[in-house]
Amino acid sequence: MVLLDGARWSCSPARSPGRSRTLAGADALTILIGTVAVGMPFVLTLCAQQVAGYPAPKFGISYQPAFPACAVLAGIGLALAFLLPGLPRKPAHELPEPDPAADVAAAGDAVIRSGTK
Repeated sequence: MVLLDGARWSCSPARSPGRSRTLAGADALTILIGTVAVGMPFVLTLCAQQVAGYPAPKFGISYQPAFPACAVLAGIGLALAFLLPGLPRKPAHELPEPDPAADVAAAGDAVIRSGTK
């Protein structure tokens, strides 16, 4: 995030102190999923009218069952998420030790693979 500080530009971190990167990533993903969910009906309507040639009223009526179906499927998914148990977590003493060399190798591999052609 770039802020104007007097007459000079300074860069500040995108996250506030005390917030984890995991929460910031989850917030960004929530915004992305919400944007897709809101925009999808508009894109589908335009596609059906311009590409498939449906008139607007006919497509609007035929698209109505999608909304209750989404609500029912979301409820089923929520019920299953609460009913099905997750995998048990391992105690901290059973977790593998972090390997700094593997982290450096993975970072180098990512840099090499992201090179321009």
